[in-house]
Amino acid sequence: MINKYFLRLALGLGLLAGLACFAYFYVLKLTDAMPLGTRRNLGMILMWVAMAFGAHRYWKNVRRPMNFLEIFGFCVLVVLTASFVDGLLVAGYVRYVEPSLVPEFITDLKRLALQDQSMVKEQFGNQKDAGPVDFKLFLEQIEQISPESIFWSNFGMLRMIFHFLYAALVAIWIRKMSASS
Repeated sequence: MINKYFLRLALGLGLLAGLACFAYFYVLKLTDAMPLGTRRNLGMILMWVAMAFGAHRYWKNVRRPMNFLEIFGFCVLVVLTASFVDGLLVAGYVRYVEPSLVPEFITDLKRLALQDQSMVKEQFGNQKDAGPVDFKLFLEQIEQISPESIFWSNFGMLRMIFHFLYAALVAIWIRKMSASS
């Protein structure tokens, strides 16, 4: 049952998780650890902690058995809010505060892609079974990275699958705990 407490807690924790993810991005930037790279994905853990904490707190405050969809919806609302806040702050930062971050990231990504190209050729050679890797197309796609694409990367398919699977696990956990008490 969605009520004011449900929405306030989910949106509040989503906001806090989004701010924590942005803080993690900023720490990566301060340590020169390629803040737009894959290490930024570790910020998802902050969202997962917010989901689990919030779902448990919600269950403890309403003091009734919970159903799966209610907790799952709570967790999805937390993660969508956190992704939106984090994406908005990171995209705003790379657009207005430090625009040189995107070209640096593109340069680093191209360098890594070209290193991988030589490694793939060493491993697979010209075997027909290896499958062609179109590095020219890949390099063109890297060139299209922008603050908008950085924002939308928070809502990528793989990230959302991980978030929804974790939300389902949290919902099962809370459902089982609420049914047994």
